[in-house]
Amino acid sequence: MSLLEICRQLDITPTYWYKLEKGETGTISYDLLQKIDELLHLRLELTFDNSIFDFSFKESKNMDLSRLNWIKVVTPGKDWPHYWALSPKEISESNEPIIQSNGLTILPLGFKSGGADVLKSGDLMLLTQHARITHVVEVLDEQPYEKGGWSHRYVKINWWQPNLADWHELPRREDVLGFDISIQKGIPYEFRSFETFRKRWDSQGGLDGFREHLTKQLELVGAVIQK
Repeated sequence: MSLLEICRQLDITPTYWYKLEKGETGTISYDLLQKIDELLHLRLELTFDNSIFDFSFKESKNMDLSRLNWIKVVTPGKDWPHYWALSPKEISESNEPIIQSNGLTILPLGFKSGGADVLKSGDLMLLTQHARITHVVEVLDEQPYEKGGWSHRYVKINWWQPNLADWHELPRREDVLGFDISIQKGIPYEFRSFETFRKRWDSQGGLDGFREHLTKQLELVGAVIQK
């Protein structure tokens, strides 16, 4: 099937498809994700000329966290079949419409306790579980959708370590953030809502200083694991 035929079936332009593969789209709709999921399940043999299009998604060497304002706990409950949320194993066994192609991962993120509507398209958010930072995600859609009693937002994973066998080997959350938090509800929290954040970072450049620190910490984690 040609690229033009794919775009015709999805009712999108080739330029939009190219940006989607590169992870550069600003927004994506639930309906489009369902259409793409249906195409992926057809097991089509798709090949492209890499000399024209570089469809590989690579973690940026200069990570841009300028829109990072949020953190959310995603620790699974004891009745959940997976110890780590949004792990490669959980994603591979999910029945939800998920895009995984050339290192690009787009999936629905659930919100049971509310808060899904406060996020704007383009916002970045840290995900934390078991006292570790496991993901940086970017919100792609304009508003949440409801399913199974949960609100959901489609997000793109901008940073994680899927090749690390045991995420307990990730550094502890307080070492990465430069401060610690104690939260239970799975709603998004703004960093400045934490007194521990203000005490640590108000005199150290505020939110911008924190983002610069976090960028270095996440890049260091990636560099150590890749060795």
